[in-house]
Amino acid sequence: MSKPRLAHSLTLMHIRSLARRMALQILYQIDIMHDTVDIVLESFWKSRKVDPVVQSFAELLVKGALEHLPIIDQAIQEISEHWTLERMPTVDRCILRSATYELLYLLDISPAVVINEAVELAKTFSTEESPAFINAVLDKLKDRGPELVPIRDMRTSTGVEEEA
Repeated sequence: MSKPRLAHSLTLMHIRSLARRMALQILYQIDIMHDTVDIVLESFWKSRKVDPVVQSFAELLVKGALEHLPIIDQAIQEISEHWTLERMPTVDRCILRSATYELLYLLDISPAVVINEAVELAKTFSTEESPAFINAVLDKLKDRGPELVPIRDMRTSTGVEEEA
């Protein structure tokens, strides 16, 4: 009985990892091209065959990060000493925005998983110094959700909003 759970858990981990990678690509495109989220999403999904669960989680991260961008950017800015958002590499900024959304707003995802996934994205897509920088910023942010975000704005990754 434990094997099916493990297989399901690995599948969920793979789905979310893929979705995080796609969310990064979408946020990067929005940041660089200054297109609307709807235009970028339509173009992005048109050129890819993706499992609907992957697409749904990627869109949750993208739309959530953009919806709460002022709070997310302010939180990142306060933590990242000597680095303005504009000075950060675009990839780092997009990784931090998506991961910060997960840390502050999604109640059912482990902060350790979010941070690890963000660091892995930085290792793959950014500079040599980026993984350590992203790890440090997110580690400082991970427990600040209740301080920065009203409980009514928090939700689960399946889309169920928490009761206040």
